[in-house]
Order: sequence, then C-alpha cells, then structure tokens
Amino acid sequence: LNLPYAPPQITEAILEGLVRGWPKDKPVKLSADDDKVLLAVFEKGTPTIRSRLVTLANRWGNEKLAAHAAEIAKTFLATIEDESKTDKDRAEAATQLITFRKSDAEAAGQLLEQITPRTSPELASALVDAVRQSEAPAVGAAIVEKLAAFTPAVKQAAMKTLLSRGEWTGNLLDALENGTILPGELSLDQKQALAAHPSRQISARAKTLLAKSGGLPNADRQKVLDELLPLTKKSGDAKAGKIVFTKTCAKCHQHSGEGTKVGPDLTGMAVHPKAELLTQIIDPSRSVEGNFRVYTIATSDGLVMNGLLASESKTALEIIDTEGKKQTILREDIEKLIQSTKSLMPEGFEKQVSQQDITDLLEFLTQRGKYLPIPLAKAATIVSTRGMFFDENGQVERLVFDDWKPKVFEGIPFVLVDPQEDRVKNAVLLYGPQGTIPPKMPRSVTLPCNAPAKAIHMLSGVSGWGFPLGRKGSVTLIVRLKYEDGKTEDIELKNGEHFADYVRRVDVPESKFAYQLRGQQIRYLAVHPARKETIKEIELLKGPDDTAPVVMAVTVEGP
Repeated sequence: LNLPYAPPQITEAILEGLVRGWPKDKPVKLSADDDKVLLAVFEKGTPTIRSRLVTLANRWGNEKLAAHAAEIAKTFLATIEDESKTDKDRAEAATQLITFRKSDAEAAGQLLEQITPRTSPELASALVDAVRQSEAPAVGAAIVEKLAAFTPAVKQAAMKTLLSRGEWTGNLLDALENGTILPGELSLDQKQALAAHPSRQISARAKTLLAKSGGLPNADRQKVLDELLPLTKKSGDAKAGKIVFTKTCAKCHQHSGEGTKVGPDLTGMAVHPKAELLTQIIDPSRSVEGNFRVYTIATSDGLVMNGLLASESKTALEIIDTEGKKQTILREDIEKLIQSTKSLMPEGFEKQVSQQDITDLLEFLTQRGKYLPIPLAKAATIVSTRGMFFDENGQVERLVFDDWKPKVFEGIPFVLVDPQEDRVKNAVLLYGPQGTIPPKMPRSVTLPCNAPAKAIHMLSGVSGWGFPLGRKGSVTLIVRLKYEDGKTEDIELKNGEHFADYVRRVDVPESKFAYQLRGQQIRYLAVHPARKETIKEIELLKGPDDTAPVVMAVTVEGP
C-alpha cells in the first residue's frame, strides 16, 4: 500500500522479488482500495514497474489491472501494425509490448503474426529479437510453427531466439527430430551452442540428433587437417578468397579495416605460412587465447547466452556474441557461468565451404602487397590504456588512441591492436630497471615475418625515462633480424636519437612525431635491412640503458 510513495528503484526491486517468488497457482483477493493503489503505482511507474505489475495481475487474478494493461498493450500493437510508421518506431513498440507483457504468450504471438513476405528484413529481425525478451514457455512452439514462412536471415534470428531459453530449445530439438528443421539450417556456432548447452539433458539430446544426421563436425580435427593440408600446396584466386572471407569470416573478423571486430584481426596473417593458417581455421580451439574462449551464462529466469567475456564489474558481466552484439547480465541473475576450452569460432569450417573456397581463402590471407602489417596481438606485453610504468591506475602513464582502427602515417599503413576496454594487451613494453611495472616486462619479444624487407616501419620511438631523461646516445632498443638462412643482423636504436620520452612531445632527429595521444606522444621510425633475403623473424630486444621502450605497431615494406 505504500508503493505509490516509494522511489522507483525500490518499487522495481519489491515487484521483481514478488514476481520471482509468487506461485502461479495462488490468486489474491484485493479490495477496491487495493485496486486503486495498484492502478496508481501502474500509472506513474516505469516500464519495468508496469511490466512486473502486469505479470502479478495475471497471477493474482486482478481483472481491473489486467484490463487496464490490455488497453495500453493495444496502443503498442496499433503502432506495430501501422505500416505508415517507420521500422524503427514499430520495432520500439514491439520491444515495449513484450517488456510490458513478458509472461503473455499471446503478445509474442501477435508480433510473430506481423512477419509476412512484405515485412522488411530489418523489421522482421527486430520483431524476432523483441520476442526473445518474452518469458512465456509457449513461445518456442509458436516460433517453430512460423519458421517455414521466414526468409533465411529472419530464420537465423529465430534460431538464435530458440536457443536463448531452455524450454524453447526443447521445441527446437523436437523440430529437428521430426524434420521440421533440418540440421543444415543451423549455423556452426548454433550447433556448438546446442552441443555445449548448460543443461546436460539438452546437450546429450542435441549431440545424439546432430550425430545421427551428420550435423556435427568430425571430432578428430587432426584427421580433417591432414586430409586438407595438400590444399596449402596449391595456388588459389585471392579475389575469390576475399569473397569467401566476406561471406563466412567477416561477421567475426576484420581484414584491412573491413568486417566486425569480435575475433582476432586477420590483416597481418600473411606473415604465417598457409599450413599454420589452415591449422587455426580447421582446429580453432587447439591454441585458443583466453580472451577468445566461449563463456556460457544461464540466468535464474531461464535465459542462456554464449559469447566472449567483454568486461566485468562488481555487479555485472558483459558478453559479446558472434554477431558482435553486447549483452549485460547482472551477477545476481546468474545461475551458471561456464568457461569453455573452445574458441568462439566453431569447429567444422570445412562443412561450410568447398575445398576450392579454402584454397582461395588461404591465397587471400597470405597475399602480400607492398606493405605487410605484422600482428602484435600475441607478442603484446601490456595494455596501453592502463598505467604502464608506476601504477595501472595512473592516468598520465597511458597511450590511448581516439579509436583503434588502422592508421596511415606518411603513406605507411599500420594495424593497431584494440585493447577492448582494457581487456587485451595491445602494445609491446620491454624491460626497464625503473618504476614498478617495467622490471616485470620481458627483455625481448619475437614477431613472425617470413618475407624480405626494404624497410621495417614502426609506431614507436617513445619510452619511459626517455630523452631528455637518461644518457643521450645510449642503446634503447635493438631490432634483431633473423634471416631464413640462419644469419642475423642487429640494428641499434638510441635514446635521444630515435627514442624520446612518451609523456609529452619531445622531438629527436631519427624519428618523427606521429600522433598526439591526449597529452602523450607516439612517434614513427623505420629501419632498413642490409640484406634482401627473407627475414624469418624480427626480435625486439631491450638495449642496456635505463629506459623502457614501447612499440605499438610494425609494418614491413617489401623490396
């Protein structure tokens, strides 16, 4: 009775607790005064308050509130049905309707009925996404019934929705069992999500159904790899390979700035031989890095989500799915959190494409133009968006670009590693004897090259305790070139000549000011190998002075 006078967040918390705990078979007799109170709370409440009250009204058998809610729901439905409205307005009304009537299967069914051949793909997908917010168990069967009328793009959105709740996933498995849905209609990541479902019963049933149909990839990835390795000896069509990349890889990967940044950037993959790339494609979980492993989250109200762990706080986790969409889950709502040993990239790529497609894709990925950016992701030692020298929380000790898209400086392309909100190491910081962090850094890192070089270009030239600090002319960094024939070449880069302090703009003669990063600087320099032979690896080796050098990007220029 006091809820009309409570702050919204208190009202939301109380109603949420009642919704979670109130049995569905326990109606409540309310007086006329009680009805007035509930209507008052409803009228001035937030969308969440209204949604929770409608759910309670249905369980309590409160006809007045239910009738009032039905009238409001009609206004949302009228907007959704009005073809003169924009897709954006209709999609927002759909989300409001389901948020308002989460436990009402009829509301979800009304949205599904709006998806016709005349509906734009964008609106159809938005309607299916809105349906995903429903909590009604009967919605799964309703989606399955409509699948045959959906276009491929909308059908994929519907599959994702069916995978989001255990009851609905059961309806999906029923459809697979009776042939309403064919295993080939599931994407690889959807099959992987089914096989790794947090419900053992669903997981076991899915594995059995997919195995019978041949829908699961061969578990012996080495055998598959051995069968496909001869493709690495063939020449493919790089232009056709780019089309394969766009169709099958770009929803998770970027190459030369094109695609979506979910998995690793593939721009610099040409430094790796085809056999190594094929291994990563066919067996992506063989050496998966921790930040690209799949997490499965099951919530207390039945939702199931899969994706990469994008960020976490004391109160919530954020995951990013294979489409690059982020979802935030409160810790208090999490029932299960499972980190898989599997990569977000599912196994079975060879089932998606032909062997010729694989040959062409490898040709595209290993194609070398004049410039070859070298990926620093595996060699990176520090997150540059945190403090790097004394304190991780230090604001001045950071090197932060406005964005992490590829850069071009004086015609030289550079690919940066995106730190993904302080989650991924994106720069090379080498050992230095001063401060608290540099003494813990390695004295050298090694980068793959496998190419001859006219020049090696670097976004670097800055260090902790660099010029005007330290001794001018002391060796800060040694670029050691390891040639394919076993010979090496050392190129020394010196404090006060190539390197300067990072903390502000300080110019030195053998490097150029490149970018102002808030108050800090990053510089550009190049080294020129004496030999024309193929360089197998480039080692960045700390020199003997007291500085702590930083390297943020490396690009090899071919002869």
